[in-house]
Amino acid sequence: MADLFEEDPTRKKLLEELCVVYVLYFDEVLGHMPLVIFPIEGDKLKDNKKFMRPIKYHPIWFLDVEEQSALDHIDLDFKNFIFFGKKFLMKSERTKRRMGLQADTPEVVVVIVSLPKEIDLFGDDLIREMTEQIQKKFENQLYKIIDAENAKKEIIQTKKSKDSVKEGNMIKDNLYNLIEKISNDYFSRVIKTVDGSSIRQQKAISYLSLKGIDVASVGEAGAGSFSGIKLFDKNGKTVEYSFKNPFAIKNIQVIEDSSEIEIIVENVSEVDKSNLSVKITHIKEFFEKELLDQDIDIWFQGEELLFISPVMPKIHEYLFFIIDKSNSEKILTKKIDLLEIEKKT
Repeated sequence: MADLFEEDPTRKKLLEELCVVYVLYFDEVLGHMPLVIFPIEGDKLKDNKKFMRPIKYHPIWFLDVEEQSALDHIDLDFKNFIFFGKKFLMKSERTKRRMGLQADTPEVVVVIVSLPKEIDLFGDDLIREMTEQIQKKFENQLYKIIDAENAKKEIIQTKKSKDSVKEGNMIKDNLYNLIEKISNDYFSRVIKTVDGSSIRQQKAISYLSLKGIDVASVGEAGAGSFSGIKLFDKNGKTVEYSFKNPFAIKNIQVIEDSSEIEIIVENVSEVDKSNLSVKITHIKEFFEKELLDQDIDIWFQGEELLFISPVMPKIHEYLFFIIDKSNSEKILTKKIDLLEIEKKT
């Protein structure tokens, strides 16, 4: 799994669902101006006020670099996304349009990484790594992208402005490629090093799996992680997972008359199981809304139990969990797709 998105025709769309990276600078007249928005190519959304609203009002803009340094990065919570922001100064050679500013007055650059709340625990490391790499490799080149953007606005295109645009576009492409590489490498690496004892990280990995990412290699990093667990195989089909497979789903049936789903599960281990919780979760509101939450004091060896949950209108995807309450470990997880069940019946 060297490249999480290698040879995937939907790679750009998938990356956009995982993270959006903005590299911006502050123009003293125009305000917050994007240099690159990844993985959205071109200038399609930079003038979209709704899309740029959380960027424009991000608190990172209102802190200077010294104030920010004590906080590492600044976050904004907006509509189920967390926007991680970090600011730094870089070289500049453009003529400023405000009194008291010189051509060599440093540019203010902001890097913002947007992640869904379900995987916001990855944001701290990702924004730090993203900013460090951009500074290291482009700190003395980013101003040329700004010069190119300003040159594009000139009515009369001279040779100097054309050369500036050409050079700036090349640097912009290289910056875009760096952000893409960092994103690919980061999500590939973090899957392998996740801590299986952390419920928060379990939820994040489950979210990635629901987005269609192959997380079959989870746990390869060694002990203490998800060793031996497979959420999805390479064909994208759901599979049950557990450490010792103590439970087996015997049957799943949709009862149309009552708009309910029935799930029969057997304790196939050689011992009785106790202190368990069984949950059925609505995937669209993943980890927020539970349709069923049932405690089981003791589940005898060989015993089959029936679980019944309502079916929500126009919703066909659900998750079934068996959880050990003593340590919050998910013993078994099953993704249930009602459309797939209907095809088989």
